[in-house]
Amino acid sequence: MTDKGPVMDYDRALSGHPANEPAPDVNRKEMEQKGLIVTSTLTSWVGPWGISYAANLTSDATGIGKWTEKQFFTAIREGKYKGLENSRMLLPPMPWDMYKNMTDEELRAIFAYLKSTKPIKNVVPAPTPPVTAASGK
Repeated sequence: MTDKGPVMDYDRALSGHPANEPAPDVNRKEMEQKGLIVTSTLTSWVGPWGISYAANLTSDATGIGKWTEKQFFTAIREGKYKGLENSRMLLPPMPWDMYKNMTDEELRAIFAYLKSTKPIKNVVPAPTPPVTAASGK
């Protein structure tokens, strides 16, 4: 964060939310109840769904390094985590439904680009459910 707002750290481009950085320090219950979406780094997001983190999209094994093209297509076309059929849905703010109608050729080009990126080892934290889900209210 700078005096002009967030600035991209290109040394960590596409590596997702840094494993050792905390989620935004906000009143989560209030954010969820008001339907607000909050971020401080553009890599972690608090909203009515809980906390979600930007994924590692680099070619490292902790990113999409071991993914198949089929997994990538499943992630984008069906919104499935890691492109696995029986996995959870991708969480906001990932706008997978905005990309699901891309052609096979377009998705192949994006996948090829991501596979060509510098591998950056970064295990992104798992999402956190909403506070209201944890309290049952």
